[in-house]
Amino acid sequence: MTGPDRDTESWGLGGGPDLGHIWRLSPDLVAVTGFDGRLRRVNPAWTSVLGYDLEALVGSNFNLLIHPDDHAGVEDLLIALRRGEIVEGFEDRVRGADGGWRWFSWTAAPEGDAFYAIGRDITAGKAAAEALALRNRQLAEQIEERERVEQTLRQMQRLEAVGQLTAGVAHDFNNLLTVILGNIGFVERNLQALGVDGQIAERISHMRAAAERGATLTAQMLAFSRRQKLEPKAIDLNETVGGMRELLQSTMGGAVRLETVLKRDLWPALVDPTQIELIILNLAINARDAMEVGGGLTVETANVVLTEQPERAEEPGPGDYVVLAVGDTGPGMTEAVLAKAFEPFFTTKEIGKGSGLGLAQVYGFAKQSGGGVRIETKLGEGTTVKVFLPRAAAVAGAEGGRAPEARISLRAAAEHTVLVMDDDSAVREVTSAMLRELGYSVMEAGSGGAALDILRSDLRIDILLADYAMPSMNGAAAARAAVELRPNLPVLFITGYADLQALRDVGEERIIQKPFRDEELSRKVQAALAQAQATAKMVVPIRRGRPKPGGEA
Repeated sequence: MTGPDRDTESWGLGGGPDLGHIWRLSPDLVAVTGFDGRLRRVNPAWTSVLGYDLEALVGSNFNLLIHPDDHAGVEDLLIALRRGEIVEGFEDRVRGADGGWRWFSWTAAPEGDAFYAIGRDITAGKAAAEALALRNRQLAEQIEERERVEQTLRQMQRLEAVGQLTAGVAHDFNNLLTVILGNIGFVERNLQALGVDGQIAERISHMRAAAERGATLTAQMLAFSRRQKLEPKAIDLNETVGGMRELLQSTMGGAVRLETVLKRDLWPALVDPTQIELIILNLAINARDAMEVGGGLTVETANVVLTEQPERAEEPGPGDYVVLAVGDTGPGMTEAVLAKAFEPFFTTKEIGKGSGLGLAQVYGFAKQSGGGVRIETKLGEGTTVKVFLPRAAAVAGAEGGRAPEARISLRAAAEHTVLVMDDDSAVREVTSAMLRELGYSVMEAGSGGAALDILRSDLRIDILLADYAMPSMNGAAAARAAVELRPNLPVLFITGYADLQALRDVGEERIIQKPFRDEELSRKVQAALAQAQATAKMVVPIRRGRPKPGGEA
């Protein structure tokens, strides 16, 4: 017997030219292996695919070629074959002569004390499947990230829309409260002049308290909508918390224990000192209300560097932050409560025991300050609210004694005329009445155009009180035009909220926040007039004329 017939006979596979060609040319590995694991016969594909010398392979242990992680699977394969079962689709990794690993899918059948196996190289398919699986994972991650970003964006848009609505409501309420508180002041002074006291005076006092409570609520609404005017400074937050400890302890009463954990070498924080104290007190009261008697309140400070993008609308972006954390041992929040925690007017307290503006105010303040806020909560264990404040370069030095505020006498007030510009007739009337009681002459304008017409005339106007939010021409535009007409005219802005973009360069002393008291109105008008007078005295007139003989002017 010659040719392929003799070749296949030599491998114990019988004769026939077709079978001989298949044996020699097949790209699949073909092997006859004893149940002792030793290779008895192998086809030429072991050389072309794996690079082995066929004579060296025969008699070697098949397990030496198998990847260590696949040995357990091979043992299961042998068990099945010993039971007389035919195994199809068994996959493992086989080491090549170069030390690399290739994947094969085997079909094996037992015969006597050996088994016959055919292995198809599936390395390329495995790599393609792994690449596809990796791409699918990446795609799933991208979809998840996109959904997270979209959810965050929707939350931000919702909060922004609610913020704009809240700011508008707060502005209108501040106008109403200005009229209410102003007229309550007139009534109180008249009753006092008439010597009326007792029940009537007490009822007027209740009216004032209610109106001032409304003013506090509108201030919280402005804080949420990020329309309050902040005066950020570099401060040591540890000093702030330490200085408030007695106040916090008295606020908690004896029912809640207070602990402060202040980090050494704390970075300075860039924040409005007054507002951060209100935020700390606000969070402490919220925590107290969430706990039973015997609970614990912890106020903690820390330095934090964030590198990840925020997952929620209220969280801060990457950067260096000083963190104020206020934690309680209360019942914690459910996912449903957490999702709405920063929305204005949302509260879990009983009716009449909370406005729902506490955390909304914290959110607005943190965002407006350039940071953010995060809530960590666990049911049955408690809640921690972390306020992230931007890191400042250095703590500002102690301010020297403030220069005494320039003032004019009440007698001199009668010599000055104030132009009050406000489109709300009720606010304009009560503001003018306050000024007249203080001794000033007052002219009124219901729009920017009407105010400019007065300023174009020869009438004496010593100061302009301009409401910022007005239709057609707002206070800022009217003020710029007014100063062009009368360059040395002092201007004060009266506003229901501080438009930060338009009034960012206006000092606090030039802004009167609605609702205002007559004492604040008097103080700021007097200071502005006195400063204008002092500035006018510093202007040295230039003498003009023909030169005198001798070259003297």
